[in-house]
Amino acid sequence: MMPLRKQLAEILLWTAIVMSGAVFGASVYQRISLIPEWGGNLPSSVITHFSGTTAAAASGRFWASALPPTGLVILLALIFGWPDRQRRTWLSLALGLFVAGMIWTEAWFIPKGVVPLMERAGAGMTPEEITAKASAWIFWDWFRMALTLGFLLSLLKALTRRPPSQVTS
Repeated sequence: MMPLRKQLAEILLWTAIVMSGAVFGASVYQRISLIPEWGGNLPSSVITHFSGTTAAAASGRFWASALPPTGLVILLALIFGWPDRQRRTWLSLALGLFVAGMIWTEAWFIPKGVVPLMERAGAGMTPEEITAKASAWIFWDWFRMALTLGFLLSLLKALTRRPPSQVTS
């Protein structure tokens, strides 16, 4: 029987993978479905999509409820999995990529895109400013999505790293 700490580490790793997969899936959904709606005919599509709607609030509600618990579970997976040297590097990388994405989101995506474009629907901005901000947000979001894929793949790699005693044939 596996010790309790190892059992918790395994459960937390699996939970982190599922939650990170959901976050990545939501990022893909946003890219395929939502971004073309509000970014497809700039600048008018931003104004039309966000003015007088709850679209920004709904999106914000999802990300605010999904990201903190995902980060917490990744952190706990690292803490409980720390003794496992084969997994430590990959768990550390996953947490680092997650944190980097959150810092970038708070420092750039929210103040440069979410607030002026989504929450305010471009109010007080010229059409050129709306187009420039939205185009930049859409472009840089590809790289943020890559960070999300990176932390998911790091967790999956950690799952494949097992001490020889745990490998079954």
